Amino acid sequence: MAASVVRPAGEPVAQAVSQAAPALAIRSFAELVALAAEKRDIQTKMALERDVRLVRCEDGKLEIALEPSAQRTMVNDLSRKLQQWTGRPWVVVVSREQGAPTLKSVADAQKAELEVGVRADPLVKAVLERFPGAEIVGVRGQKDFAPEPLPSDDDIPPPDDDGYGDNWERDD
Repeated sequence: MAASVVRPAGEPVAQAVSQAAPALAIRSFAELVALAAEKRDIQTKMALERDVRLVRCEDGKLEIALEPSAQRTMVNDLSRKLQQWTGRPWVVVVSREQGAPTLKSVADAQKAELEVGVRADPLVKAVLERFPGAEIVGVRGQKDFAPEPLPSDDDIPPPDDDGYGDNWERDD
């Protein structure tokens, strides 16, 4: 059964107002990469870190330079995804400017610099000299190691008292 509504002549027709989610504002390239991670779009996040050199980023507009390894469809894909994620259109432009280094190259340079500093440590030098062929495969800061708390007397369970003494003979 279809219901019909009768309106008096001359009455304006109410337009449906969409109750869409408010648009999400992105103010920096770091926020954009974090949004890709939040959306669990690892492929886009990795491409942004590895293949994009930032020229300018403002809300609704991204100007970038691309590495040769970037996919040909990256600009269109990124524009489409940003529109879906933020709720408004984005303009993604490939610039003729060089742009900033990629996030990956910056991270690699920081890692290399940290490794050079670690190699200069006298203790590390001594270990590398003592073990020819040894190499540094990773450097972690102190914040990466959280010492486990020592157990208190309350955390240690009482021994099982099965009636046997220290000599494994029954103490009756």
